[in-house]
Amino acid sequence: MASGSPLYDLKRQLESNAKGYGQIDCKICHGMGIFYDPFFGQTKRMGSYRLCKCVEEQTVCDGNPPYEYFDFEKNAVVACPTKPARLVLQQILELERNSGIPDRYRGRLIESVDISGDSSMNVLIALDHAAHAIQSFGSNQVKGLYLYGPTGAGKTLLSCVILNELIRLYRADAHYAKISRDIIGKLRDTFNPQSEAYGEGRRIEQELGKYPALVIDDFGVQRESPWVNSVLYDLIDTRYENNLLTILTSNEPMDSWKEIAGGRVLSRLREMCLEIHMEAPDFRLRESKSIR
Repeated sequence: MASGSPLYDLKRQLESNAKGYGQIDCKICHGMGIFYDPFFGQTKRMGSYRLCKCVEEQTVCDGNPPYEYFDFEKNAVVACPTKPARLVLQQILELERNSGIPDRYRGRLIESVDISGDSSMNVLIALDHAAHAIQSFGSNQVKGLYLYGPTGAGKTLLSCVILNELIRLYRADAHYAKISRDIIGKLRDTFNPQSEAYGEGRRIEQELGKYPALVIDDFGVQRESPWVNSVLYDLIDTRYENNLLTILTSNEPMDSWKEIAGGRVLSRLREMCLEIHMEAPDFRLRESKSIR
């Protein structure tokens, strides 16, 4: 990612609002102290977040919790200079582990997006809105996104980029949920006496309703019953009332909800989300090739 490119500028813009733990002039982490290394960790495909060299060079402790060492001059046990960065790294790894983000999308940050195709302008516009959603996270002006378009347009990738950046920059409790598997499927299981989730419906609904940032993937796939529509409306309404960041992906535009649930779902969607049409053909396939 070359200096001066649109993606470089977006990345620096996002990082300017986040607390850093590294050297400002570091060419690897640009002052963040932590970066995502695609070749670090248990598998090369997945990679992992790690401390930057500019932080590791300051290590005085043995690199293990509680990240302290004995200072002979002070005759006391003191914190290693790298302790703040190490604690933040632990937090990032735990948040990522519990986020529900699919493995192939973990660690996908702004620079993971391919802007070289014929639809590059559309992708850049979508990225700009995504960056705004990230920067406004936690403010009273938070506005979610409703990303719609055909399969392969990059909706899931972009939504996961937002979650990954929120985790990396702000240690946000961000979560990904597939509508059929993680929401409707789980709630249906709560009615089955043989299921481990039996009777847990209210807890699941409350959990989904309180994540500071939530991606609902394939929104609109399940609309076959009044119960499903009621569940979706209640979830959307709860997140709207609590002013929480919600990113939805769908194959259909918002207006496809006009006749459902008396138009209540559409009304809430318009109030809480900015609608973005993703047009890039085979975006997902191009992205998968670019990260090998």
